[in-house]
Amino acid sequence: MMRKIFASLLMVVFLISCDKDDQTGNQESNNPLTESLVELGIKYGSEDRQFLDLYKAESDCPTPIYFDAHHGGGNTSIPDSLVNNLNAQGISIISWESLPTISSSEEAQTGWDDAELMFQWVFDNAVTYNLDTSNMIIGGSSRGSVLSWVYGHRPNPNVKGLYMFNALPSTAWAFPDLWLPTENVNNESPPIYFVYRREPGSSTHPINPDIHDPNYGIIIVNKYQDLGIGDKAILVHSIGQTNNTDKYQFLVDFALSVIETCQ
Repeated sequence: MMRKIFASLLMVVFLISCDKDDQTGNQESNNPLTESLVELGIKYGSEDRQFLDLYKAESDCPTPIYFDAHHGGGNTSIPDSLVNNLNAQGISIISWESLPTISSSEEAQTGWDDAELMFQWVFDNAVTYNLDTSNMIIGGSSRGSVLSWVYGHRPNPNVKGLYMFNALPSTAWAFPDLWLPTENVNNESPPIYFVYRREPGSSTHPINPDIHDPNYGIIIVNKYQDLGIGDKAILVHSIGQTNNTDKYQFLVDFALSVIETCQ
């Protein structure tokens, strides 16, 4: 029952406009990626949409993993600069695809099932791809944050942290009698790092409203504090008003603060 309810919510969130959601963080590096360590379009299921891109860190031992789930209507592309920066620290990247947009509750359920299937595929194939599934960071932008939210908050020592951009937009809070993101936060929730493009209160801006309001992330930060784990939650907002609008700018430092690499 809960999964059906959550699927309906995903339908709403996935339908959000993405033209403003992901205009940050697409800076490209001039350093060419090592081709042999990049595998694109790996199938984690039998459907065309069920694929992932793997950017492997070169290492003699299993590498920690950063998972990236894109915003609604986006794709699995990852900036070269981020790949280089994480790989240099011995961290591999998996950017995974599902239905890029959702137009029905059935499709929403399909997207949720895809997330489960993808994570299970990674565990089943960790040895083949030299991945350390005991050291995972789950990331997502807008639609991707919702898609990853429930899995990320399960009691799971393998998930070391969550890194979310423009997370949990207003549509994720539209049905409080059925589901709220706060319901998944618990004493064992992992460290979380929120990054927002806009300022708190942006959802009610009279001229340029934005459903990706930092106030929704602040609700989660407050829940962490209520549970006595407030030191595990960080929120940065208004990066769109700074000289550095890269949504991934805090990711490397955050990753190194929560995982162990074998380098």
